Amino acid sequence: MIGKRFLTGVLAAAVFLVCPGPAVFAEEGQEAPAAEGAEAAPAAEKTPEELAAEEDARRNAIYETVPDSNNLPGWPEGPKVHAASAIVMDMESGAVLYAKGAEEQHFPASITKLMTTLVALETGEPDDPVTFSADSISFLEPGDASVGMLVGEQLSLNDALHAVLLASANEVSYAVAENMGIKMGGTYQTFIDRMNERALELGCTGSHWVNANGLHDDQHYTTAHDMARIAAAVYQYEPFRHFMESLQYTIGPTSMMEEPRTCWQNHKMLWPENEYYYEFVKGGKTGYTDQSGTTLVTMADNGDMRLAAVVLADYGVQAYEDTRAMLEYAFANFTKVTIADKETSGDIENFPDQGAYVVLPAGVDFSQLECQVAAGGISAETKHISFDRWIQALTAPPAPPAETPAEGTEGTPETPAEGTQPGQDGEAQAPADGTEGTPEAPADGTQPGTDGAAPASADGAQSGTDGAAPASTDGAQPGTDGAAPAPADGTLSGTAAVSDDGGTGEDGTTGTAGNENEAVFGGERAGTILYTYAGQEAGHAAVVLTRAYFGEEPEAEWKPADGSKGESKENDGKKKISISIQRLLMVAGAVLILVIIVCIFISRRKRSKERKRRNRKNEKTLD
Repeated sequence: MIGKRFLTGVLAAAVFLVCPGPAVFAEEGQEAPAAEGAEAAPAAEKTPEELAAEEDARRNAIYETVPDSNNLPGWPEGPKVHAASAIVMDMESGAVLYAKGAEEQHFPASITKLMTTLVALETGEPDDPVTFSADSISFLEPGDASVGMLVGEQLSLNDALHAVLLASANEVSYAVAENMGIKMGGTYQTFIDRMNERALELGCTGSHWVNANGLHDDQHYTTAHDMARIAAAVYQYEPFRHFMESLQYTIGPTSMMEEPRTCWQNHKMLWPENEYYYEFVKGGKTGYTDQSGTTLVTMADNGDMRLAAVVLADYGVQAYEDTRAMLEYAFANFTKVTIADKETSGDIENFPDQGAYVVLPAGVDFSQLECQVAAGGISAETKHISFDRWIQALTAPPAPPAETPAEGTEGTPETPAEGTQPGQDGEAQAPADGTEGTPEAPADGTQPGTDGAAPASADGAQSGTDGAAPASTDGAQPGTDGAAPAPADGTLSGTAAVSDDGGTGEDGTTGTAGNENEAVFGGERAGTILYTYAGQEAGHAAVVLTRAYFGEEPEAEWKPADGSKGESKENDGKKKISISIQRLLMVAGAVLILVIIVCIFISRRKRSKERKRRNRKNEKTLD
């Protein structure tokens, strides 16, 4: 009996020790624990209906947020959008036409690949090999966009960038960065570092890149304005525009894969059969992760203006609706006005680029703009002029690399074989109904893209329209529409000064300062003029400043464009002798110093004579 009682006591003690006691927290802001014996009310769990209502309220609040540009005086009223951040920017002048939270930082997802493409185009050649290491593939998780590359496979950079931009292939993005980093003399991280450096050169103020594909990382972020700058820079490259012309692209067999791989364009506004098709859209990139929401970058050209539209933290196909609304607003409410025949400032000798322009809202006259003139000769360390615009004075950038398209014939996108995976955008692009899922192939032989998804092709499908470089919409060659394309260093047309040696300037124009009788001014004569309206940049251009701008008359002799010595035409054989303010100050200073020296000399001589006189007087007294 005693044994049973002892055993019962031991069991009771064990149960008491095992059972957890009440935990007490002392964190700031928490309510005090309930008194002993009082029953704690359980936290009420929200029903699915309540959670859905909260989400709808949050989305509606974002939608009702007034765009920042609508608050500018005299600015056309822009549309409301579902995106948390959005922007429309003229790609050649840098003028921001529409903005909503454009400087807020968000996760970019797969639109990161535009930056990857830009750095790759500026680093490599079309035929450069891209070899797939284990590192470029091992990070992939189920659902990540991929074209199924194998360790040891090799593609050309041309093929790889098609896979990056069309299929949003994450392992290909990594391999491009890794191989181009090696070409730079470093590693994958070298390429990522270059992405961050390049962003700063473009004037980006709120971006930080830690990978080349956009898979989520808390330290990987950007802004809508920064993405517009990046879009404008990469769009200047003919190879990029050529990639965007292809709705599909077939990568041929490799040494490790006998079957071809077909990549499909994911941007729905580029597919003529799709309900979201917009005729002026020429390129772009889609993105989606759970953390970023839907992200979308779109380039559009209506034959008059080239625009970049960006939406961040948007919702599914509403990103396309928002983008269309913003583009239509911009095309309808803004016009380009050429500067050269409007500017009457006495500081401007001439405009090297006669096609330089500003973008004005409807109803705004050129005379209402404010302007700032900055002289040339800006050091490499202080290239930042204003409104996040960058210029690199007196240098000629390298030309964009030419592309050798992969072999292939034109063909119509075919219906993919049942069961093949489509080229997903980013990580898991939300389908048209807003739910998460994988786009499926058309079931009845319809054209790819008609159901809002970009399907994969059947084996052996022919490559798309990648055989020839496309011309612009008006039949002219790319870049010949009156505005010079941006160079490789990221400066946009109209931002650069005239070169010292009369060579090509950053805006694509030669260094001549007018007709053949006019000479090229050096860096001290070059400058930039920036126009603003209501605090917004309207445009900017390279200028040649008059000599009066510097407060001095012309030198008697200077060097014209051909490098030979000559005289200013203003002299007409009569050399004018003039003294600059600087020289006057120097002469005045020298005269002052001379006067002081003479005064000191005279004073010391007087003191010496007085001392001798006193000495002689003392000697006589002693006698």
